[in-house]
Amino acid sequence: DSDWTKSATNFWILMGHMIYAISEKTTMPFETAPFESLTASELDAFKQKDGKLHLFSNIGCPYGHRALWTAVEVNAPFHVVEVSLTDPPAAYSEKFNRYGTVPYLLSNGSPVYESAIIAQYLDTKHGGGELFRRSNPEEAALAQLAAAKFEAGALYQLLRKFSDENVAELKEMLAEVEAVYRINGADYRSKGPYLLGNTLSNAEILTATVLFRFEIVLKHYHNFDLLSDFPLVAAALAAVKTRPAFQQTIREPQLYIDMYAKFVAK
Repeated sequence: DSDWTKSATNFWILMGHMIYAISEKTTMPFETAPFESLTASELDAFKQKDGKLHLFSNIGCPYGHRALWTAVEVNAPFHVVEVSLTDPPAAYSEKFNRYGTVPYLLSNGSPVYESAIIAQYLDTKHGGGELFRRSNPEEAALAQLAAAKFEAGALYQLLRKFSDENVAELKEMLAEVEAVYRINGADYRSKGPYLLGNTLSNAEILTATVLFRFEIVLKHYHNFDLLSDFPLVAAALAAVKTRPAFQQTIREPQLYIDMYAKFVAK
């Protein structure tokens, strides 16, 4: 990497830390209501062809965050129904998402499942497909490669059991993602911190919400610096943290620390 690229990488990492610290009290630009606070008739009304977006999610979940962040990025007119993951309401899986997962979207009464699908749907419907690079097949393929090489399982595995073997497995996965930024995305490296230079894409949408949480919880529980050996991925995450839409869809670190405690071996 050039000296310019290294300097730019360090700049984005510093900016990400600074702005995230400032943004912890940012107000969310959307309405949200707990699932349990809504009556059966109010919930049933969401299934009607009402021309609205009803996003069922959980503020702590990295996969729910993918959809939520995308919705704010593309300025979609939506509201959130907050679904508890510690005590999921039975009516949620019985009457809405039979998989019992978040996120789940009702768009004009039509159900949309799975975080990556929902994010792409929202981008297509309200963002012109810009985030998922609909008009540029080459960039779309490159972004999909980065997302495909990212495997969250290695992160959860290390959180559960901190061992040399699990560290090595995690670093092997992150090295693959770093290589996509460094080698496959070489033409973009002088243009900005994201995989596609100064253009945010699904390469970050589908990875950053997970990396963001594990950067916090692995440091807290195992004193492990997640991205210290992966400067390009670190710079992309740091740049993501500076985005208003991202800042408006996160919470303070303690929320994630508490939420992920159940994954740590006692």
